[in-house]
Amino acid sequence: MEWSPRQYLIGFNMVPGIGGRRLLALEEHFGCLAAAWHASRRALAEVRGIGPKIAEQFCAVRSKLSPIGEEEWAAKLGAKVITLYDADYPAFLRRLAVPPPVLYVQGVLPREPGIAVVGTRRPSRLGIAQARHFTEEIVLRSKAVISGLARGIDFFAHQRALELGGRTVAILGSNIQAVYPAEHRELARRIAEQGAVVSEFSSRCPTVPGNFPRRNRIIAGLSSGVLVVQAGARSGALRTADWALELGLDVWSIPGEISDPLRAGNHALIKQGAQLVTSPVELFADQPREAPQARSSLEELHAAGHHANEIAALLNMPIQEVLIELSRLQVKHGAGLG
Repeated sequence: MEWSPRQYLIGFNMVPGIGGRRLLALEEHFGCLAAAWHASRRALAEVRGIGPKIAEQFCAVRSKLSPIGEEEWAAKLGAKVITLYDADYPAFLRRLAVPPPVLYVQGVLPREPGIAVVGTRRPSRLGIAQARHFTEEIVLRSKAVISGLARGIDFFAHQRALELGGRTVAILGSNIQAVYPAEHRELARRIAEQGAVVSEFSSRCPTVPGNFPRRNRIIAGLSSGVLVVQAGARSGALRTADWALELGLDVWSIPGEISDPLRAGNHALIKQGAQLVTSPVELFADQPREAPQARSSLEELHAAGHHANEIAALLNMPIQEVLIELSRLQVKHGAGLG
């Protein structure tokens, strides 16, 4: 049975060990993926990066793979399969040296890059508050919040974007059915309704540690910049920042106490040239903030218990303007503001 070029791409993506680089090598060697699919084990073993082991693994499963069945599987899960050969493949992901050849997408991807919010899986209370607060600004600027659905900073960034009615995109380190971690499955469902859940992993791909570094490059690829909220010296968030730097994107890092191990990664990034940020508006230094948005955020910050001086610092507004806005809110709500 002959398939379309995109279906051969989906088929190869279902084979463990054959990713973007090896697909390029196969296409270059045989001229097209159809010829590579039907090649002998000996011919496949001669391809750069394939070798006897992967050639044997592929030949052992080749007859069992069905790109058509794979798309049907995705459709039952409410997902669309998008390949590098498709016109609706995200243009900004093509910036990667080796873009993911196949994407499984639940929901709708944003038409322009968003801003990634990443960090440790075990944040402090301050880290959580900062993730939520910076996310608010991103949503108010009508940007999609990109993250990895992991525990910790990722979770709170996604959650806050949803609470504010903003768009958010979760990049999985698992396939779309085996959402990891399992306790975030309901969160993933909500994200798909308000943004998109994305994976490059097929129905046959198990969830293994090596998936997550691969996921990080997609987080960067879907972003115009990466904010590292709170990260230790070995945090995976630093790998996402590395991908962003490789793409020439902005990388922002929130500093902290110099002895705090949860900020060691942040400080290392700053030493390497990442932009030190202490206020969400600094993510948009070249974009003037509209007054209605400022008032909206001010009201939320006050409702959250921030005092006038804190609000002025967080929104980068003159204290006199903050006090005026708080007075207006007092009149509007007819209640003391403290």
